Amino acid sequence: MHHPVLRRRSARLAALLAAFAGATTLLAPVPASAFDPAADREVMGAGKHVDTIYPEVRDGKLAIRSLTPNGVKEPENLVLHIPETDSSHVKLPAGYGFLGPEGTEAWVTTEAQDQSVVWPGWSFEGIQRGLLKGTVKISYTGFSYAGDATAPRFAVTQPGGFDHTKVSQLLVPGSVFTSVSGEVGAHTHATWTFTAKGTYDIGFTVSASLADGTPVSDDATVRFQVGDLADTPADPVKQPDPPAAASLDHLTVVPNKVDGEYFVGQTVTLTAMLPAGAALGGSYRWYATKPGRTAPVLDEKQKTATYAEKPTRALDGTTVYVEHVGADGAVLDKSKPQKISVRALPPTTTLTVTPDRQTYPAGATASFTSVQNPPTADEHYHWYLRKPGEDSYEWIEESRLADQKLLITADLDGAEITARLFNADHAILSESAPLRISVSDATGAATNVRVTSAKPTYAPGETTTFTAVGAAPDSVIDWSVRKNGENEYAALGDSHGSTLSQKVDAAWHGAEIRAVVRDGSGAQVGEAMVPVVRVENPVAPRGQDVSSGVPAGLVIGGVAVLVLLIGGGVFFARLRSKTKA
Repeated sequence: MHHPVLRRRSARLAALLAAFAGATTLLAPVPASAFDPAADREVMGAGKHVDTIYPEVRDGKLAIRSLTPNGVKEPENLVLHIPETDSSHVKLPAGYGFLGPEGTEAWVTTEAQDQSVVWPGWSFEGIQRGLLKGTVKISYTGFSYAGDATAPRFAVTQPGGFDHTKVSQLLVPGSVFTSVSGEVGAHTHATWTFTAKGTYDIGFTVSASLADGTPVSDDATVRFQVGDLADTPADPVKQPDPPAAASLDHLTVVPNKVDGEYFVGQTVTLTAMLPAGAALGGSYRWYATKPGRTAPVLDEKQKTATYAEKPTRALDGTTVYVEHVGADGAVLDKSKPQKISVRALPPTTTLTVTPDRQTYPAGATASFTSVQNPPTADEHYHWYLRKPGEDSYEWIEESRLADQKLLITADLDGAEITARLFNADHAILSESAPLRISVSDATGAATNVRVTSAKPTYAPGETTTFTAVGAAPDSVIDWSVRKNGENEYAALGDSHGSTLSQKVDAAWHGAEIRAVVRDGSGAQVGEAMVPVVRVENPVAPRGQDVSSGVPAGLVIGGVAVLVLLIGGGVFFARLRSKTKA
C-alpha cells in the first residue's frame, strides 16, 4: 500500500485560498519556525511492521537501513506513528519506576502487534552470514524532542524474570541500559514507551566487526511521532539524559537481568554504580557468598566496576556485594548484597548431532549436522568442544550455525562435541547429546573403561548407581557431573571407588556423568561418560515457563482481545520476542 507524503498543509491551504480569492488582505501565516514531523517522510503507522534498525554490510561497510512493508528505506525518510488510541494511551503499571510513578500517563507501541499503531523492532537478518565476527551491537546515543512536555522520557523494554511478568530494561536513557546485542539473523520486537506526546528523534549507533576483525559502524536517527501528525511550534531540541546515579545515595549493584534472575546460557553482569558526587577512581572488590556458606569469599578475578560470570545451577542463591576501594586501600563504600537466581529452561526441542564419518584421520575436516525435532523458529546455535582430560567444554570460536566443521588433529581422539540452541535472549533451549570423536591414527593410549548406569531412566528423587567398568583394581576414580547446558564438571562428593551412588532430581535431566580413572601415582589413565542422564517427566521449578523458551513481550494497555487470548486481565501480553512478520 502506498503511503502519501504529508506536507505543510496549513501553509499550502493558505496559499491556495489566497490565489483563488485574489485576497488583498493577509491571511494568518504559519509561524516561520513551524515544524512538520512528517514533511518529506513516509508515515509508518496502523499496524505496519517496521524493522527500524536493519543494518546491511556491503563492500566492507555497514549501513543502517529500515525494513518496511514497502521495502528497505533510509531511516531519515520515515516517521513511526503512535496515534492516541484506547490501546496506545495507557497508565504506567508497577515496575516502570524508571519512567515515572505508577499511574503516570504514557503512550506505547507494544511487542505484541497492535493494528492501530506502528510495530517497530530491529533485525540483523539483512546481514549475510560469514561477513562478521562476533555479535552486532545497537547503542543509544541521545534524543531530541519537539512538543509540550518539559521533561519527556522514553524506554524500550521486554518482559523479564523467570515468569516473564517483570519489566526488563533494554534501552533506557540515563541508566546502565543503553545498548543491546544480537546474533546475525536475529529479529527482535520490544515495547516502546513514551511519557509525552510529540516528536522524538532517537539516535542509534550500530557497531560490529568484519570477519577479519576490522571494526565497522554507522549512525542513524529514528523519528517517532506520538499523537497527532500536526505542526509544532519549533524543531526538536536535544534533551539531556538524567544522570544514571541521580537517585542513588550509596554504592549500588545493578544486575543486567531484572532482580538478578538468569537462565542457563545467559551471562551474569553486575555493575557497581557510585552515587552522584562520589569520589571517582580507585578499584573494586567483589565478594560472593554461595549457598550453604556463611562467609563471603573475595573473587580475585573481578576487579573492575563490572562483575561477569556464567550462571550455573550451583550459582543459584549466591549473594554478591562490592566494595569501592581508594588508592590507599581504604574502603570508601560498600553495597548491599545482590542475590543471583539461576534456572534452566525446559528443552523446547530435541537437538541431535550427526557426524559425516565415524572415524577421521588426522588432518581431515569433519562435518557435524544438527537437527531439531520438532523444528522451531530458533536458529541461534553455538558449538562446544572438550578434549580428553579437560574439565570444561570450550566454545568453538564463531560457531553460530546449525552445522559445524572442525579440523581433526591427533589430540582430538576421544574429544566430545555438542551443539546448543539458544533463544534471542541467549537462554539455552536445547543441547545435543555429546558426540565422541574418533581419530584413526591417534597415538594416545587406549582405555577400555566405560560407565554403566543401573537403568536407562530415573524418577525425580530416585537414588541410582553408576559403575566404572574396566578400570584396574587399584585405580582411583573421580566422579563428576556436568549439568545440561553448562561447561564445567562439578565433583560429586568423596566417592572414589568404581561405583557412584547418587540421588537425581529434575535438574539432572540431560546431565553428563564422568568417571576419571587415575593410577596409584594420581596420573590420569582414562575417562568414561554416561553422556545423557534421563529423568522421567522433569518438573520445572515453580514460576518457570514450561511452554516456551522464548521470552515473551510486555503489552501495556487495553488491547482487550490480546489480553483475553493470552492471559486474561493482565497488563502485559506474551509473544515471542523473535517474531517474523
